Order: sequence, then structure tokens, then C-alpha cells
Amino acid sequence: MRKTNLFPKSLIVMILLFVGTIMPVMAQISEGEPYSRTIRTGNRPGSGDWGIFIGPSLTDIGSMVNREVSWQGLPLVNIKHYYNDELELRCGIQLSKTTDKLSGSLLEEEDYQNVISNETFYKETESYYRLTPGVAYHFSSKNLLDVYVGASLPIGVSSDKYINRFDGDNYGSQTRTSFEIGLGAFIGLQCFVADLPVAIGLEYGITGYKSLGEQYKNITTDEDGVEQVFYTETPYSDYNLYSELKKSSGYLGSDVRFTISYFFK
Repeated sequence: MRKTNLFPKSLIVMILLFVGTIMPVMAQISEGEPYSRTIRTGNRPGSGDWGIFIGPSLTDIGSMVNREVSWQGLPLVNIKHYYNDELELRCGIQLSKTTDKLSGSLLEEEDYQNVISNETFYKETESYYRLTPGVAYHFSSKNLLDVYVGASLPIGVSSDKYINRFDGDNYGSQTRTSFEIGLGAFIGLQCFVADLPVAIGLEYGITGYKSLGEQYKNITTDEDGVEQVFYTETPYSDYNLYSELKKSSGYLGSDVRFTISYFFK
């Protein structure tokens, strides 16, 4: 009986050639020098540096989208100063103002045919101005991610003013000017962008406010020029009229802020 060769000579030659090829490569890999490369990921600020960041919060974005009247405000704009590599001093300003104005001639229903009208004027203004000094401590000295915690002391003034004038004689106004003071704590994370002195990040914070002077002062003048002054809890209130009134309120809540920072010497 003739024996059959299970491994042809050509296959054996191919295997030997393959082994002979990869052996020098394996030796080169095992004996090669380590290779490393530095990836530049941004310019981290240090002692003496300054920075500016804009940080609109979810609440700010919601106000800009949902207000029925035009929004004329700024999100939180901060100036930073690095006292040293870890300690950052900051101070921010936040502004918002809305105005709604109406002026025209009001036709009296029974006199439509004669086109008899009365001049009317209405103006509504709502605004607030807030200053937010604070401090932040940066934990990591790495150049890629920066984690920090901090505290802030927001103080500000908010005001409302509603003016009505009818036929040039009757006049009415409701005004409120409130003083706000609060205390906040936050934790943040920012990432430095490419080779630029720029960082993008997120901040999550909890803030409590106390608002003083929330009562509305009402002044009305009739056709004879007689003026009356009284106070209410809300504007245009027909109930609970006070000769004197003090009203305050408190707020405690959390928010998320998106930040874009630019650093310079």
C-alpha cells in the first residue's frame, strides 16, 4: 500500500519562511526602546493670571426663551484672578431688565360712531442687578481636567414699576424695590481646549437668598388731584390695603451653569 504524505513539501516551506520572517520582528519588539509622545491639551492658568467667563444657567436660558416680553439681560459674567495656583478669587455681575410700554387713544364703546377717545398710557418695567463675589479652590494640577469647589456671596437689588395714566388726569403707580442677599456653594469641572487659553465646563451649585422690602407702594391721583398712598402685597391688588407694610421672602434652590472661560496675563 502506498503511504499518503499529509504535509506537502510546499506547505512545509511556507511555514518555515513565515517563522523565519516574524522571529526578527518579535526580537525587535521585545528589545525595542519605549516610545512616548506629549499631547498638548491647553494652557492651565496659574498664580497671577486673570480670566473672564460667561456662565448662563438653565434658569437663565429658560427666562430668555419663555418670557412674554423682550429679554434685555446678561447671564453671569465673571472676572477671575488666581491668587496662587490653587486659590481663585472671582467677582461676577448679572443684569436683567424687561420693559413693556403702551400709549394710545382708547375709544369708548358707546361713542364709536362719534370717534370720541381718551388718551391712555401704560408702562411696566422689571429689573434686577446682582453682584456675586466668590472664591474657588482648585484641587488638580493636571493640564487636562480641572476640578474645584467654591463659595459665593450674591447681593443685589430687584425692582418693579407699573405706571398707568388715563386721559391725562387719573394717575396710578405701583413700585417695589427689594434688597437681596444670599450664600452659595458650588462644585465645578472645566476642560482646557487644544492649545488655546480657553476652557469649557460645568458648575453645579446650591444657593439661598433672602429678599427684603417686597411690598408694593401704590400712589393714585384722581381728577381733582387728590393723592392717596397705600401698600399692597402684590401689584394691582384689590384686597388687603395697608397704611404700612413690610414683606420679605426666602429662596433655596440649585442650578447648573455652563461656562466658557478665557485666560490672560
